[in-house]
Amino acid sequence: MSQRNVLSGTVVFAVALGLILVGAAVAPYAVQLGGSDSTDTQNAAKQAFDADELVATPGPESGEVTMDSNAAPKTVLIDVAHGNDVSESDVQPLVDALVANGHQVKYLTREDAQRNFNASLRQADAFVVVNPEQPYTSGQLAGVRKFEDAGGRVALVGDPQSAGTTSILGLVTVSVSSGATGGDAGLTSDYGVTFGSSSLYNMHDYYLNYENVYATPEGDTALTEGVDEVVFRDAAPLSVSADGVSPALVSGGETRVESIRKTGPYTVAAQSETVVAIGDADFLAPESAYEADNEVLVGNLADFLVSGDKAAGAPEPATPEAGGPAGSATGSAPGSTTGSAPTQGTTPTPA
Repeated sequence: MSQRNVLSGTVVFAVALGLILVGAAVAPYAVQLGGSDSTDTQNAAKQAFDADELVATPGPESGEVTMDSNAAPKTVLIDVAHGNDVSESDVQPLVDALVANGHQVKYLTREDAQRNFNASLRQADAFVVVNPEQPYTSGQLAGVRKFEDAGGRVALVGDPQSAGTTSILGLVTVSVSSGATGGDAGLTSDYGVTFGSSSLYNMHDYYLNYENVYATPEGDTALTEGVDEVVFRDAAPLSVSADGVSPALVSGGETRVESIRKTGPYTVAAQSETVVAIGDADFLAPESAYEADNEVLVGNLADFLVSGDKAAGAPEPATPEAGGPAGSATGSAPGSTTGSAPTQGTTPTPA
């Protein structure tokens, strides 16, 4: 091939390349000047995979736990005597609300429970049980029943893991069957509410994670006054089977039980006149207490705990025949409970 032909081919290639580059540069302006309805093009790939577009927006996490009750000062006893899977910081919003409103909070330690369980209850107006992992004796169960019969308020709060191990969480009823003491905590069949041992989840309507289920009020109960929607991070389904015990909160219709995958709305909180049962403990913790209307629920629980008028002297001293430990018939007050608000972040003496 001659040198002239080589130069001609090179020139033609250079001209063609120049036209391509000029066309590419002018094309966007030509489209705009040509009367297109769109003045801004979207990158579909970027729009589909942009991380900023995919991040879930959490609900509002603000508010304050307040109480409406103007009740005279009451004493609330929180159980940490039965291997309870809970720290003081886990219930801090509830404790702070009670103390700020002039009420006293005490902790039932293992030593108190072994030495003088009924005496501890006699000095309290409300008893709070969260995630117990060790069984109650028959004498202790009898004491709780007498406490509740006398007008004391009882709150039973448990995650699925603990709910399957200690059936004190079944102790929810309006009237207790006489003589039903049993040899341990296995008295679930005698009462109106039982806790499931498998977690709930919802793949269709959830808070950030499908295991964080929403629950809404069911019926008209004091526990849910002012509540539109709450978030339970590890909810246990409740079974309600007694007159006088009403579902208070239910999950959405597409909620499933992890163990059986059965779909349906599930009761996650119930209330009688003297007892509240809630199938989730995480809503009490500072990191969850201000999600959705959780702070309203915590405040309502505090109001419930101080709403009773327990008869003086109940429960009576236990007897050895009833399963009470030696020394439990004495009336002396336990010496290891405290009347001050707990220090956030510390852990009670384990059982």
